[in-house]
Amino acid sequence: MNHPHDHQPHHRFDPAKAANLLDPRRRLIDDPLPLLQEMGIREGMQVADLGCGVGFFTAALLQAVGEGGQVIGVELQESMLALLRERFPAQPRLRLQLADLTATGLPDGCCDAVFVAFTLHEVAVADALQEIGRLLRRDGLLTVLDWGPIAPCPEREPGRQAGPPEAERLLPATLTGMLLARGWRLQRSGARLQGCHYWLSAQPPLA
Repeated sequence: MNHPHDHQPHHRFDPAKAANLLDPRRRLIDDPLPLLQEMGIREGMQVADLGCGVGFFTAALLQAVGEGGQVIGVELQESMLALLRERFPAQPRLRLQLADLTATGLPDGCCDAVFVAFTLHEVAVADALQEIGRLLRRDGLLTVLDWGPIAPCPEREPGRQAGPPEAERLLPATLTGMLLARGWRLQRSGARLQGCHYWLSAQPPLA
C-alpha cells in the first residue's frame, strides 16, 4: 500500500567512489561507537548492517556487539564487499551477504537489530521497512542514521557540501511518518551537527 508521503529513491551510490566511504570527513563521524550505543546496539546482539558498503561502521559494530554478537553485512555491490573482505579477513563474527537491502535472503526473525546508515534514502523505503520487519525478532530494533536538512549541515572541506542534494534525502519527518503509518513503535531519536544527521530507533509492529 502506498502512502502519500512515501519516499522514492533517486540513485544508487557509485561503487567507483567506494574508497571515499571510509573517509570520516565525508560522513562527519570520527568515532561511531558511542553513536551506535546511543542508538541501542548492545553486546550479544546479532545485527544486520544493511547497505554496509565497504564497512565504515563495521569495526564499531563488531565492538558494540562484543564477543557474543555477530554482524551481518548486506551489500548489493560485489566490488564493495570485496574491499570489506580485504579489510576484515577471517573475522568469525562478521558474515557478508550479497543482496539488496529490500530482499536480503536472510531468515525470518534472525536479527536483534537492523542498522541502516546513509543508505535508506537510496531505496524504496516501504519495501525496505517490510523486509526489515521480517528480519527482526518481535522485540528487535531498527536503527537508522541518515542525512537531515541540507541547510545547517557543516562542511569540513571548503566549497564542498557533505551528503546528497536535499531533494534526494529521506528527511526525518518523512521517515517518522512512514514508520507510524505502518505501525512501527518509535523508541528514541536524536540529531547531530545541528541537524545535519538524524538518527532514530524503532520496533516493528505488533502482530
